Amino acid sequence: MVEQTKNTCEQVFGKRLRELRKENGYTIDQFADMVGISKSTLGYYENDKRMPDIEILARIANVLNVNADYLIGRTNTTAQKGKMKTVCEFTGLSDRAAEFLSELVKKKDYAKLEIINHLFLELCQDYDFYYHEQNGGEEAASSILGALFYYFDKCLYQDNEWEDFIDVGVVERTHLLRTAYKQYLFDQVTRAVRNSAHDYAEYMKPLE
Repeated sequence: MVEQTKNTCEQVFGKRLRELRKENGYTIDQFADMVGISKSTLGYYENDKRMPDIEILARIANVLNVNADYLIGRTNTTAQKGKMKTVCEFTGLSDRAAEFLSELVKKKDYAKLEIINHLFLELCQDYDFYYHEQNGGEEAASSILGALFYYFDKCLYQDNEWEDFIDVGVVERTHLLRTAYKQYLFDQVTRAVRNSAHDYAEYMKPLE
């Protein structure tokens, strides 16, 4: 999965188009002229109001030198071919994330790589995260990544839906419940970090 599941195709496209245009140093006037569209049309695209047709999408991708799949959220890599494209499409990593891991390998920074692998192994073994329906539907996680997924999902990406979910009709009480639930999720993160660090330290102890 490339973007947050709640994001629409328009939101993914608009965000990535806006970011890439700015990264390339194009003003709205310049970019619209290069693609052959009006400024107002570009504004609709960048503000998640409209999607381009296939021909304009191809022109935008050519100007930005990225593949169209990246612009519409079907991949996290801007590469159009080669090893980077293969790695990113297989793992779902962004270019920057894949390059970061590659640099760790080149520098033989095995300490950081060990920690990264440790975090993913924890997530794979996080029963609470994967089987929360069997735990009465409680959103709990014992791994750092699992706890972070819940925290980011509820506190950053789905605020409006979450407000509806927890709205009890009284503003003060609703605010109190929202704050308490955010704290509950944050406590999971801090507890998972503490336990993970302890487990990792124990695992890395030299054999006596």
